[in-house]
Amino acid sequence: MEKAKSIKEIAKLAGVSTATVSRVINQNGRFSRETEERVRRVIRENDYIPNMSAKGLRTSRTRVVGIIVPDITNPHFANLVLHLEMDLFRRGYSCLICNTNESEELESKHIQSLTAQNVSGIVLISGMRNYEELGDLPVVYVDRPSNSQDKEEVMIESDNEEGGYLATRELIQSGCRHILILKSLGNDSNQFARYCGFRRALDEFKIKEERSLCINLKAVSMEEARESILFMLDREAKFDGIMSTTDTLAAGAVIALRERGLEVPKDILVTGFDDCQIAAACGPGITSVHQDIDQMSRMAAKLLFEMMHDGKQIHNHYRLPVSLTVRNSTCRSK
Repeated sequence: MEKAKSIKEIAKLAGVSTATVSRVINQNGRFSRETEERVRRVIRENDYIPNMSAKGLRTSRTRVVGIIVPDITNPHFANLVLHLEMDLFRRGYSCLICNTNESEELESKHIQSLTAQNVSGIVLISGMRNYEELGDLPVVYVDRPSNSQDKEEVMIESDNEEGGYLATRELIQSGCRHILILKSLGNDSNQFARYCGFRRALDEFKIKEERSLCINLKAVSMEEARESILFMLDREAKFDGIMSTTDTLAAGAVIALRERGLEVPKDILVTGFDDCQIAAACGPGITSVHQDIDQMSRMAAKLLFEMMHDGKQIHNHYRLPVSLTVRNSTCRSK
């Protein structure tokens, strides 16, 4: 049987009006749960895709959302973008994914391109600054706060300071007293928050911070982390634990330790941050701070949808709780 190709045919099969089908697709209320389930079942069975271009012509905005991400190769960001794309697609929006490679110039060009294309909204992941050209366009900031000084924004982030604290406390409670920290020196406020958590744990256990063991990298790079740890080992720096502000850095550290014949956790303990696949797969398995990507993406999609669809002005800062996933990289006698 030939599948339905128009909203009128979907409405006929579902036994409702075209207006009801439109309300279900756009989540515009005024329909029962039973009606919604019936309409969505018919849409699924017919592989129906709404004509978003026609909708865009009528409203002057396309049914497209821009997602700006600093590094699509980073497992944490890749996972977040995947969930966002799926959540937004379920709400009837396609996504344009723009990778900035942590470049403010490229990020600015992507902003200009997306606004020129009349996107309905933007999810800005780890944005580097505030952009006046966004105007009243619905924007949700994820992972890193907006730098706007003039107005509040919709911001969703993890409790990064608590995560840094949990990771460092795990190292201390596992016996570490000389802890090296690997972090990026970029403009990422999350890195600083995780460093603050690191210092809080040291203070709580009355352990003095060793400035020579605070390593600031130019980028969140596995190779940079590897080279830095090799350098520290070659100069015979004394440390028994490594607190890494991302899993990527933690993986680079584990590789360097292995190259010098050291074992994790027998010789040195390691923690990461993000709890992505690399943490589970690398070496002995890396203890890592878990961020709730599912909740973060669902919340971002929901809030952006409300702003795009209902014109709501939402001004909230959400800080989501984190937890610690303990793996073998910190498992020795406490």
